[in-house]
Amino acid sequence: MKNTTAIVGLLLIVGASATADEVVAVYVDGRQADFKPAARVRDGKSYAPLRAISEALGAEVKWNAQAQMAIVCRGNMCVAIKKSDGIIVEDYLLVPLRILSEALGAKIGWDRTRRAVIIKSPPGGAN
Repeated sequence: MKNTTAIVGLLLIVGASATADEVVAVYVDGRQADFKPAARVRDGKSYAPLRAISEALGAEVKWNAQAQMAIVCRGNMCVAIKKSDGIIVEDYLLVPLRILSEALGAKIGWDRTRRAVIIKSPPGGAN
């Protein structure tokens, strides 16, 4: 019984940490973006607030309430992001940074030293 309790306790700790968010910095074209709520990593994916990251990349957002989806466009590049693709934090929709950034032609990377997501806008930069 003693070993079973220890194993269950360990599984609870591991399970809790696997779903916990880690707040991270996001840099767009060398400037740190300030998001509310903060960008975060959850289950190995980085997320940031939909409208704020879209605007930081020089894109426009149109929300389709009926389809529960955002259409994000920068120039002639558009991406559809479903509500179910993201996560909800403090009543904000946070979207996967890699999917959004790459669909808009930006380069994205991870700076392990700063624990930060680095995004470089495509030629023409963010507006």
